[in-house]
Amino acid sequence: MASGSVVRKRVSVLVSLALLAAVVMTFSTGFIAAALDLNRFVYHKYAAYVAIGFALMHVVLHWRSLLGQIRRWLLRLSPPVSPGAARRGEQPVSQEGSPALTRRTLLWPGLSLLAGLGVGSWAASRATPSMLHEGDDLGQVYHQWSKPTYSGLLLKSLHAGVQPSPYKEFPGVPKVALPAFPEPGGPPLERVMQSRRSVREYAERQVTLAELSRLLHYSTGITDRRDPTLAFRSVPSSGALFPIEVYPVVFDVEGLAPGVYHYGVAEHQLSRLREGNFRREVFQAALSQEMILRASLVLVLTGLHERVQWKYVDRSYRYLMLEAGHLGQNVYLAATGMGLGPCGIGAYFDDDLNRLLGVDGHDEATVYLLAIGAAA
Repeated sequence: MASGSVVRKRVSVLVSLALLAAVVMTFSTGFIAAALDLNRFVYHKYAAYVAIGFALMHVVLHWRSLLGQIRRWLLRLSPPVSPGAARRGEQPVSQEGSPALTRRTLLWPGLSLLAGLGVGSWAASRATPSMLHEGDDLGQVYHQWSKPTYSGLLLKSLHAGVQPSPYKEFPGVPKVALPAFPEPGGPPLERVMQSRRSVREYAERQVTLAELSRLLHYSTGITDRRDPTLAFRSVPSSGALFPIEVYPVVFDVEGLAPGVYHYGVAEHQLSRLREGNFRREVFQAALSQEMILRASLVLVLTGLHERVQWKYVDRSYRYLMLEAGHLGQNVYLAATGMGLGPCGIGAYFDDDLNRLLGVDGHDEATVYLLAIGAAA
């Protein structure tokens, strides 16, 4: 009997430690999933299953003690302590003979958790390049530096930040209401994808304001307002943060004066930031690429770093660039389906375009251009 009791106690201790580890893992993976917006994070799910399993085992091993404790609560009784044990300062003993929980029993698991976090922090720092060398490609260095590790994700998810508004506003500037767009139609998506091309030759006709309205809506507009806390758009976004802003620089659009505009997604309207034809300035900023001289307008995409940096920390620039690509492809498909010709441009003088738009080039900066004209 004594040997069986010892084995039972040892199993009980092992199950308790395993349950503590499973709870810590469930909390850690849940914290990471919530902080980094990881949908259906499998390790969090499995950790929760393991924690539930060990919790059930713990209940089975201690069901008599639990029933006894519940009975004492109901009868408002406490465990009996002999006078001799009280004089010796011994802890109360349950009906099973197991000592009550003490600070010492909690000390080692707590120290183990702190040691694990310390090792994780050290591992994350070792996995991150600490310095640059002459001749290094900064893009490759950043790519290596921003690789995730589970220990690094846990530590970086502790980064506290305030979420900025997903909408940029320009109070006090002239507004242009965009025409209502028709219900979804046009050619089948597969046909549009097969015929999608970068178009550098344009027809003589102007792009109309109605076409620009439809192009903006299907590229990045709000398509679902059923959720009162979140307006879904036609373009995907990490964490629904939407860090990309669209600035139409209009040269020759029927029904719209030339100038620099900003597309207000929330109201589906344009804010006129600068009036005038800036075709020559955009042409020179885009390294004198000839299609700018024939396009009706250029969509300048900018990235607002703070919209993603507060949440995704060192991977925010990756997500920002990915989302510029998502939006750019939407522009390509929407324009092609409407009979317009899009052409993406990645070669440009950043500072010239940033000045044209009135952005600082640091917190908000140009990341992509798309020339638009009527397809020849």
